[in-house]
Amino acid sequence: MIAGIDGGGTSTKLEIRREDNTGAERMQFGPFNIAAVGAEGVRRVIGEIAGKTDVAAISRVCVGGAGASFAGLKDLLAECLHEYGFQGKIRVCGDSEIALRGAMDGPGGILIAGTGSIAWGVNAEGETYRVGGWGHLIDDAGSGYAIGRDALQAAVRTQDGRDHAEKLRERLLARIGGKDNFDILHYVYYSGRDKSAVAALASEVLSLAAEGDPDALRILNRNAAGLADMARALAKGLKTEKPRIAMMGGLLETDNVYSARVRNLLEEVCEPVRPAHDALWGAAQLAWEMKD
Repeated sequence: MIAGIDGGGTSTKLEIRREDNTGAERMQFGPFNIAAVGAEGVRRVIGEIAGKTDVAAISRVCVGGAGASFAGLKDLLAECLHEYGFQGKIRVCGDSEIALRGAMDGPGGILIAGTGSIAWGVNAEGETYRVGGWGHLIDDAGSGYAIGRDALQAAVRTQDGRDHAEKLRERLLARIGGKDNFDILHYVYYSGRDKSAVAALASEVLSLAAEGDPDALRILNRNAAGLADMARALAKGLKTEKPRIAMMGGLLETDNVYSARVRNLLEEVCEPVRPAHDALWGAAQLAWEMKD
């Protein structure tokens, strides 16, 4: 058998195929990101996988996803898998790489906007190029985090008198159960919440924008322009005029006011398309392509 693993911060997805690349079967397990769960967490997930499938029968496995850049991950995985009889080949790659392989065959790129954002692509010569994905503190343009952060900024500035986004402020305060800037301050800095809590507020911005709220629309338009800039840089880096770029991630894979605006801007610099398959399919396909 061959196996693909898409390891995330909240869950680990596994796809098993027969050696001839048919008969796909999928399973889901606990979180995988080594930065969050540590080595013991990774060991626990491999143990869960071993309890559901014959690890010794797997000849090739490709693991992609959160934490893949950790230097010792491949050795850790080899050690864990060997405990259950695995004697095959292992490939470890980033979540963008498996997402790209899943999105399309041949040259092209992906633009992912979820909690964070990144663009990744490959040209006809096999050269790859990356844009963004440098984290929420210094990057992640057009992401859920960026939209949520911009909304919170507009809310606190409105109370100060520096902005006038009253509807947005009211919506955010209702969402977090607060009444003023000090409650927003607590929500962001002192409640123990992580960046996903800020990113979750993007849904309120999308909802208000769909109602025609000008402040919400302004935030979405600014962030959509940031994603278009990423696509433009990707096309330049790939030395390809108007490459195919698949729109991926929670904000772009559904039809909403934001994805429509992003698609409209992307049409100026690339050919926006829907991904052919998901990242897990890409991981399994990369495993199959690990020929002897």
